Amino acid sequence: MDDRPGVGVRLSLMRRFQLLLLILFTTTSLAAPTLSRELARQRISEFASSKLVLDAIEIRRITQDSADHATVESTVTLAFQFKKTDQGLWTVDAIRLGDRDWVNMSELLAAIYHGKPPVTTAAPSVSRAKPITPIETFHVNRSDFEKERARMIELGSSPLVPDAIEIRRVISDNDVRTIAESTVTLGFRFVHGPKSTDWRIEAARLGDRDWIDTIDLIATLNEGRRRDTLAMMQKLAAGIERYRAENKSLPRARSIEELTDILHPHYLNDLIRVDGWGQEIEYSASGSTFRLRSRGPDGRFFTPDDIVVNPGPAPGP
Repeated sequence: MDDRPGVGVRLSLMRRFQLLLLILFTTTSLAAPTLSRELARQRISEFASSKLVLDAIEIRRITQDSADHATVESTVTLAFQFKKTDQGLWTVDAIRLGDRDWVNMSELLAAIYHGKPPVTTAAPSVSRAKPITPIETFHVNRSDFEKERARMIELGSSPLVPDAIEIRRVISDNDVRTIAESTVTLGFRFVHGPKSTDWRIEAARLGDRDWIDTIDLIATLNEGRRRDTLAMMQKLAAGIERYRAENKSLPRARSIEELTDILHPHYLNDLIRVDGWGQEIEYSASGSTFRLRSRGPDGRFFTPDDIVVNPGPAPGP
């Protein structure tokens, strides 16, 4: 050991400095957030209020780009709806993000392409070489897999259907509409917040296409859901008015379930109970007036984004 004056002090300070660096490095490493596969699947399932089933989401890879940014590559099982036009041509009409959440394709493309989706051409109707059996209607035979995949891609002549699509089965098939269950490659860019589990999706992309800001995407989807909700509530209101015209009073119901039990099917063809976000619609009546209310995108009553249909009192004689 060096007995020179000051050497021991310098060595002691150096060891303390090294220990401090080690503590800081360890603390930083422990504090650095890591996005787990389970949390990524949960956030994707909740994305844009789509309520995707967890089993429909497969996390293929998570890349930790930085301490608070991560990129997730996934495949998601979705359903595409194809519709034949009056001219006999097939187009992609809608995509289902959740169990009851069909999204209009034109609205989704408008979000993806920032309001200026490319012009697409419908594909010609494809004739089949042989009739479809009931089994083939629901489950595509392995020998027909590539044929069905090529057919769906041909039918879906849309920028939303990239080469990454894989047709798993044809759920339903008729002369004017076809629904195909497919797996689609999707990417999600996550950003971390203050809490250890506070990961949120800030952008998404389909296949290798450009990233879409989630604010723009969610705003577009919510606008479509708002229009659908308003149309459904107006149908409910029309059914209530038909009931009133025949019975000279409003339906006496304490919930939307009781209301639709009264209206369906005599006064209302469609069974309507939830809004575009899967939340129950509220019905209330007082005297000669009634009100229908949706919680809107935030899922809470009596906030500015509520959707209200209030026709007012019954017209006089």
